[in-house]
Amino acid sequence: MTDRVSVSITIGGELSADLLDNLIRIAHKEGLTAEWGGEPLDHSDLAEEQPLKLFAHEVANGEIHDIEDFCCENDLPFLRWAGAAPGAFPAEIVIWPGEGPRRSFTADDDGNVVLTAAELSTMTSMEAIREHFEAGTYEPPALRIIAGDAG
Repeated sequence: MTDRVSVSITIGGELSADLLDNLIRIAHKEGLTAEWGGEPLDHSDLAEEQPLKLFAHEVANGEIHDIEDFCCENDLPFLRWAGAAPGAFPAEIVIWPGEGPRRSFTADDDGNVVLTAAELSTMTSMEAIREHFEAGTYEPPALRIIAGDAG
């Protein structure tokens, strides 16, 4: 049986208007809404000068690969939180600031980055610990819809 947990994702950056319907389609496919237990995402849920925040309950293994991949393919920074499945996996935060690999952080159910004893044992200095927590508190910028390609 697959463990099902709650997830949230915060998306920022600049998205071409031509791709907005694709983003909404993927959000529908993955059961993501603009509020916990809300209605399917639509254009009216996009607030100006704020990142897009999406939520879902009962997500298999807390994975929403399609929307994360869409974000990476279209240079949209994001922060994704997935709750824990006790006995299976801990809560986690995955961050992609717009470049490089996605980074995963152990988290609590309130969305705070934490360090396990095993993770702490790999840290070589207080500076490394500070950098870990700083990287794990990344906040995506506002999501801006920009004019699409006319071609």
